[in-house]
Amino acid sequence: MTLATALAFLCGALLAFAPVQPYGAFAGMVTLAVASGAAFAWSRDCTRAASMAAALLTGFACAAVHTSAAMAARWPVTRDGERVLVEARILTIPVAGEFGTTFDAALVIDPRAGGAPLAARLVWAHPYPAPQVGEIWRLVVRLRAPRGALNPVGPDMERVWFREGIDALGSVLPWTALNARLEEGTAPLDRLRARIARHIAATVPDRDAAALLAALAVGVTGELAREQWRVFNATGTTHLVAISGMHVTLFAVLAIAAARRIWPLAGRLHEWLSRESFAAVLGIAAAFGYALLAGLSVPTRRTLVMLIAWRLACAGARAQGLLQAFAIAIVVVIVLDPFAPLASGFWLSFVAVAAIMVTAGARIGRTHWWQEATQVQLAVTIALVPVTLAAFGTVSLASLVVNVFAIPLFTLLLVPLTLASTAILAVAPSIADIGFAAGARLYALAWPWLEAAAAWPQALVTLSPPLWVWLVMVPAVGIAILPWPGRLRATAMAALIPLLGAGPIAPAPSQVAIMVFDVGRGQAAVIRTRREVIVFGTGDSFGTNGRRMARVVVPWLRSQHITRVDRLVMPHLRGDHASGAAELVAAIAVEEILVPRPWPGGPEHVALCADTSAWTSGPARFTMTADCDLSLSIGPRQFAFARPARFDTARGGAISLMIDAASGDMVQWAARDGYPWPWRAPV
Repeated sequence: MTLATALAFLCGALLAFAPVQPYGAFAGMVTLAVASGAAFAWSRDCTRAASMAAALLTGFACAAVHTSAAMAARWPVTRDGERVLVEARILTIPVAGEFGTTFDAALVIDPRAGGAPLAARLVWAHPYPAPQVGEIWRLVVRLRAPRGALNPVGPDMERVWFREGIDALGSVLPWTALNARLEEGTAPLDRLRARIARHIAATVPDRDAAALLAALAVGVTGELAREQWRVFNATGTTHLVAISGMHVTLFAVLAIAAARRIWPLAGRLHEWLSRESFAAVLGIAAAFGYALLAGLSVPTRRTLVMLIAWRLACAGARAQGLLQAFAIAIVVVIVLDPFAPLASGFWLSFVAVAAIMVTAGARIGRTHWWQEATQVQLAVTIALVPVTLAAFGTVSLASLVVNVFAIPLFTLLLVPLTLASTAILAVAPSIADIGFAAGARLYALAWPWLEAAAAWPQALVTLSPPLWVWLVMVPAVGIAILPWPGRLRATAMAALIPLLGAGPIAPAPSQVAIMVFDVGRGQAAVIRTRREVIVFGTGDSFGTNGRRMARVVVPWLRSQHITRVDRLVMPHLRGDHASGAAELVAAIAVEEILVPRPWPGGPEHVALCADTSAWTSGPARFTMTADCDLSLSIGPRQFAFARPARFDTARGGAISLMIDAASGDMVQWAARDGYPWPWRAPV
């Protein structure tokens, strides 16, 4: 299989995720068009074009069938909030969180209640007894469609839920006698993962260290703290936390080395297998077991496919082409999981492997090993910049330095130590505990340095570049990592530097821009004139503890290159809103905070809304009541920001407005207007 055929297959799968409705008519038209093109190419004896069209059509059909079925299985919006009695088989390891225990379950609803089998993500507050993976329960649940908040910066949870096969979201009604365990169920592998994670948590006193070791050992990341994820994200080391293809490959290499050592003890196997075949089979089997224990993520599946393709090429005495193995991995991963291209891990994994092949394949053996490792690391870091920016809207500048030390620490010390301790846990728990304790000690030594790197103000840069930037960035990155003349590559690198400063244009003197965020029950809006930035509300509500401000509002402000907020208006003054204000003050300079009542012990520059009744900024005139209800006049147009919010973002997602006072024109754009579901919506 050629790389061009694999890329055509991938393009077909991506085409299946287009938002055209009705979906059946769209799928039929695409199938007819591509099939006609393939037939025409074949009649003209264009074999390559015909094979490319066939691959494109096959990829489209593979993904379109699954997409259509997944969309039909989703819980309808018209039945949001409905209570149903279900039989639930728990699919994932339950994770205790702030609002209850979260787990995925396969629900079977009585057909007389108008339901069909579906997968749901449930939250159960204070369950007793605690549910375990594999068990079957009878539960009373309140379900809703998997529709999440949609904002211009931040994760698109609807796409994440669609990718993970979640058909509904729900909560278990507590304190009802109908909730009962029906069967113990069978899920030996997941129960083994949960048992190992519990053992690590009981053995390692440091909760954060135990959570990281459990993530590396069995892929259980639910116990990682919010602060840990923040530091890993800011330093660009998130890929080292999840069980990635690098970890699986390392495990396979260790298993192959061990198999070669025990080959003299194989006995009669010498008659059937050679030494290298025995080592390869044992290494791949060990890697498969590790990947299975970790949940078979996209990067681990890619690694397994490439290892198997390499072994089959060796067995067939064929040339061991990395491009062929790479192409086979793309196709097999999509066939096994048609929604894999919707996961950021898919792109991060394959782009990183492509960068390694381009860099190491052209230079290996020509320089010292440390120079080769440095070149590969630099190439992978550069290649992943467009991918991380597209997937997360951020670029970690700290990763350029941190990964130079973090990758050897994890790859050569922490991961092998964790894997070895996990492997001997069943036969020698006391020795395994010593290994886990040593891993926790390594984490304790490295964590202060990671925190210091994450505290650097420019460690994580949030960007929202216009479309033309991508047309320059992607070719420049490709040129920078290719083994071409150094001056050409240096020029490409230099072209990337000004792109980091490219951002949206500020409003003109006669314009006012308003962004109303989709934050559920909270309120958050940003009003911008040429001279002033006003934030109304923090977006927080009961139980969010400042997360709405930290995850929605602050990243958007940074993406707009806003470094100062002139006024923060807080219509509510409770604990969650105070936490949101603290998040904003810690991230961006705030000149003044307006509150409805005195705030003892509050931050600096706090004033009462009653003392600021009216002011003018450019074409906008603001008036405020003592309760912090804000009114905005722009020419003939009037806007009110009050309690409750006057803007309905529940259906349309975040709302962007641009008003021109001179002409009276207003451009309004909601996140779901033209929303290319299940992709991220541009706002």
